[in-house]
Amino acid sequence: MDGSQLDLFPGNKVAFSGDHGRTSTTPLRRIAVNRAERIKLRNKVMVARLYYWREIMRRRLDDVIIILAENEFFVDERTINNAWMEYADFFEHLCSTHATPRQLSKMFPCWKW
Repeated sequence: MDGSQLDLFPGNKVAFSGDHGRTSTTPLRRIAVNRAERIKLRNKVMVARLYYWREIMRRRLDDVIIILAENEFFVDERTINNAWMEYADFFEHLCSTHATPRQLSKMFPCWKW
């Protein structure tokens, strides 16, 4: 494989060779092993995205729900509302600490904040 692609190596390592020839090897870790855990992680990210669109980007709630439902997570609006209720404490924590996009990207590095 060429240096710009991810190469999986034995020992649960991922190696990535960047544009300037630097190679980074990172151990892989499994966070969610079953469906229920994956749904909980999805819901937490969904609430963080709700915070991002609503509090940082200053969008109206009805627009945010549409963005999340139709463009980002492809779920029903009811699913978003249920996740918001489940992680209300997390949402309130983000609001009270005025979490920045940089802090959100540390929590969820795969998303563009």
